[in-house]
Amino acid sequence: MSHDRELAVLTQNIWGGAALWERRRAMLARLMDALRPAIIGLQEVHAPAASGDLGQAGELAGLLGGYRAWFAPGRVAATGACEGVALLCRDDIEVLGHSVEALTLDRDDPFEGDSQRVVLRAAIRRAGQVIDVLVTHLSLSRRARARTVRELVGFAARERQRSGSLGAVLMGDLNALPSEEAVRYLRATAGDAGWLDAWMEAHPGKAGGTWPAGLPLRRIDYVFVQPGEGWAVTRCERAPFSGSDHHGVAAWLRLGG
Repeated sequence: MSHDRELAVLTQNIWGGAALWERRRAMLARLMDALRPAIIGLQEVHAPAASGDLGQAGELAGLLGGYRAWFAPGRVAATGACEGVALLCRDDIEVLGHSVEALTLDRDDPFEGDSQRVVLRAAIRRAGQVIDVLVTHLSLSRRARARTVRELVGFAARERQRSGSLGAVLMGDLNALPSEEAVRYLRATAGDAGWLDAWMEAHPGKAGGTWPAGLPLRRIDYVFVQPGEGWAVTRCERAPFSGSDHHGVAAWLRLGG
């Protein structure tokens, strides 16, 4: 495969609010440096301010070298400190623009409360093709996931129409098993293009648990692909333990053209 027609991505929940961040940050950076994917989607990213300046995404980009970080805050504390999602884009990837969508919030849902969830999207150019890349972290509430996954699909469709992208990649911690309504809805929508579960494409019938890292019985971290013409998932692997309570998921795509 021509290198410029490959797109490698990684999703990783970094458990940013847990203890021993400096030690775990080094482990995460080693994992990411070993893979050097074009795009890294991060969840549970902490920052002292909504701008993301001095936040964990920037720290990881700095340790890796050759990456730029984009951060989208979700939950924001009274102090201004926040948690959200981020995209790290390798320097050789042309980023055409980015956007953020805040998902709806039901404060009366005890499993949702004030935990605002967002979707961060970037339009990139690879092998002459415009591609939308999205990262998200869905709610702990099953009811909220069923509602907001529909908002996520709508946002992705609108942004694809706006960017004119040939295909799209969605990464993140969905907090949902493959059998749950939210994940089934994601796979069932999007018409002829379809959202394909990269793990299922590469490992049909295999469980592929990602959480908890010590005994990964639940697959809740995903890479989904809405393929352009001639695209194929060539590989998808669970990432090794990296100092988080989640295993990451890495996928390699062959782009058509």
